[in-house]
Amino acid sequence: MIDKILVATDGSASSNRAVELAADLANVHNASLHAINVIRQIQIPPDMQNMARVESLGENRLSVLEFIANQILDDAESRVQAKGATLAKKSIGHEDPATSISKYAVKHGMDLVIVGTRGLNKVEALLMGSVSRKVAEICKVNCLIVR
Repeated sequence: MIDKILVATDGSASSNRAVELAADLANVHNASLHAINVIRQIQIPPDMQNMARVESLGENRLSVLEFIANQILDDAESRVQAKGATLAKKSIGHEDPATSISKYAVKHGMDLVIVGTRGLNKVEALLMGSVSRKVAEICKVNCLIVR
């Protein structure tokens, strides 16, 4: 039985499809749906830098990254609501994405973790492997990878 679902999102097209599928599954199974965005120690994309400047966040890098993470999670919540589901909890992780997602899933008793197949950083995925692959390898919870 699927009672608790965790969906990881980074705002990419693949993770947006994962969010929408997670909302559908939450509806079908009457499951509690959680979303997580993990802050990576990477360069902020230029379009996100412009958004942060508009919001007058100043130079505090963590504040900028948390602002962006919250925007991504708010977008995920809108997608979930458009599917007629409810997002029970939004969380921000601060370590390696696969580790953060896996730890959250175990700590909160998730039954299923849903991730997109490719996120925003395709170069890093080629060099180090994708987050979805790592989650599937290390997570103690069932995983669904969405294309």
